[in-house]
Amino acid sequence: MLRLLLFLAGLCAYADSIRVEIAADRHATVQEHYSLSGPTDFVFLVSPCARVEKIQAGGRPLEISGSGPWITVAIPPMREIDLSYDVMPTAPPRACAVPILMPKHPINSVSLTVAELGSGLARISAPHLLHSDFKTWTATFPAVPSHLDLEWETGSAPPPSIAAPTGLFAWNFWGLAGVLVIWTIAYLLWARRQAF
Repeated sequence: MLRLLLFLAGLCAYADSIRVEIAADRHATVQEHYSLSGPTDFVFLVSPCARVEKIQAGGRPLEISGSGPWITVAIPPMREIDLSYDVMPTAPPRACAVPILMPKHPINSVSLTVAELGSGLARISAPHLLHSDFKTWTATFPAVPSHLDLEWETGSAPPPSIAAPTGLFAWNFWGLAGVLVIWTIAYLLWARRQAF
């Protein structure tokens, strides 16, 4: 029984996969395969140097919604889904982040393969990415990465990051720190008064 469970777990471990092909003109074609248990949404992080186009599931175009750094893609209910989309650079970049569509549901693991098809790619920044041959990199991740950082020897400088709301982190942090300092002083004064 234990052998059967280990065998089935091994089959499921690599059921989810992502393949990224970098063409000579530096645009990326991404193909993703996932096993789903019900309807889910996918999200991707907007890149300042590239735009995601032609998002399809099984050959049907999908609608995107949202603004800001995270964009949502609604997926109709399916048992398995095969996504494909293109990531087009805004100019021939020297460095660019290729967005990856991420499911909002949990996954066991995902295998990632990056194939370079003559673009002159110099480096890919992703942890545990193994260079299996001259033009292919592979890895298995416990979760879907939000993007891949690609670098070439030539190209234009990357554009500035997209301005996104930063929230009130600094105000919240210093406000909390101030309240903690005031309460600590008040407690120490109260405890000192009680001791006498």
